[in-house]
Amino acid sequence: MNFVEFVNITRPIIGGKSGVHTYVKTLFDAILTESGKDILNDYKDSTFKAYSNGSTSISKISKAMVPYIDPVEFSSFIFDTEEAVQIALCQRFVQYLPNININNVGDEIAELFSTIIRNAAETKRKKPASKKDTGTEFIELPEEQPSEEYPYSSEDKMLLQEFTTDYDEIMVTLIGENYAMSLIDMTLPRRIKDLYETKWISKADTFADPTLKSYIFGLLGELNNISNSFLDGSSASPSFGSARAKIRNLYVNLHPCKFAGTFPYDAFIDDWNDGDY
Repeated sequence: MNFVEFVNITRPIIGGKSGVHTYVKTLFDAILTESGKDILNDYKDSTFKAYSNGSTSISKISKAMVPYIDPVEFSSFIFDTEEAVQIALCQRFVQYLPNININNVGDEIAELFSTIIRNAAETKRKKPASKKDTGTEFIELPEEQPSEEYPYSSEDKMLLQEFTTDYDEIMVTLIGENYAMSLIDMTLPRRIKDLYETKWISKADTFADPTLKSYIFGLLGELNNISNSFLDGSSASPSFGSARAKIRNLYVNLHPCKFAGTFPYDAFIDDWNDGDY
């Protein structure tokens, strides 16, 4: 079982009405010792949300958590729930934990969760994709740092912020591990097409900076190629490995190395620059 499956099984039972990002943070908090809970303050709500759907791997945060994992803490968290909740957990986990029962439900699930985190922490990162492999040069993610002097005009800055607001979620899906289903069920191709035809087909041309504009049109072109290959039933489908790498790199290039907080870092999985995209 991986972390996404663990969340999907437990959230309907113990997640309450809170958002998924709050629930994921609660799970992590419940298995950490007091001295390890501060680790969670280094991560944004959008990152916790990305952990829940698999678009961001938990390997990086797991490595930080491992020294502070305490299954007893998580066991107590489970045993503090109502008996009806514990029974429901037994029913959901019995196929994974054959010996689970109302008396050991907390211990069994705590050990499982500990194993998930430890396994994620031990996951080896893949070798970075090369130019030969992807058909595009490898791009290093710029350091996040504020800048008083923004390199684009105020108009371009506002337009870029609007563009990334529209496309961040699309980037998360395409670059994440579970991108294929959104292509197969056509939701993503249709969204790309609609967003382009109703807005950015004309608005993209209003960028003033020529370099920035070239990145915008390059990105839109790659996205449209993927969208059209599905919507038109084209037999000449693009190479998704190459296309996803180009899209990722163009999205990075939309932003200068120094910027005033506009780069959507959480659109990328933690290990994206090690080839895990």
